[in-house]
Amino acid sequence: MKRILIVRHAARPDILPNTVGNDVMLTDEGIEQSKLFASLINGQVLSIKTSPIGRCVQTAELIAQATHFKLDDIEQCRLLGDPGFIIKDGDLAWQHWLKKGHEAVNLHLLSGTESWDGFYDLNDSVARIFSDIKELLSNSADGVHIWVTHDTILATLAARIGDKRLTLQDWPNFLGYLEIKLSDEQIYVSYSQKPNLVGDAI
Repeated sequence: MKRILIVRHAARPDILPNTVGNDVMLTDEGIEQSKLFASLINGQVLSIKTSPIGRCVQTAELIAQATHFKLDDIEQCRLLGDPGFIIKDGDLAWQHWLKKGHEAVNLHLLSGTESWDGFYDLNDSVARIFSDIKELLSNSADGVHIWVTHDTILATLAARIGDKRLTLQDWPNFLGYLEIKLSDEQIYVSYSQKPNLVGDAI
């Protein structure tokens, strides 16, 4: 089976109000959760991409170590963060968070249709990424590809390519993930708000 897991980084401390928090790294709990998450991944890890932000890189490296994937082969990708494929201009986009608040921005990411300064058209951006994912899977060997990203990126994707409308109550927790798999030439999408770290294989 060919599949991709798009996963939010593991646990971090709270980010200070009115700051982006790019320098905030994983907690000790987040480090342990990353190792546990990695131990549950089913199938050979074929590739790992990550946002360049430190806590995502940490999560990706911990997953790589636990799955015997070469650290040197991890690819940092700015489509997954800093700024991410939904952001056209980081400074302009940040103004929405400062003026409207996180809840309003998060609602826009989940279901907004209007154009906001600093953001790309969300449906178009998601369609492009989804097309890239389908191409990746169709040309892939059996196994799993892992992309480590942030809640905003994951939520936008999950809300716009899954068949279930997401609300703020469905917002991804640490290590929440979107699984997209190709089986018998059919694409299947499933979203897990948080991983079951004591459950079955992921």
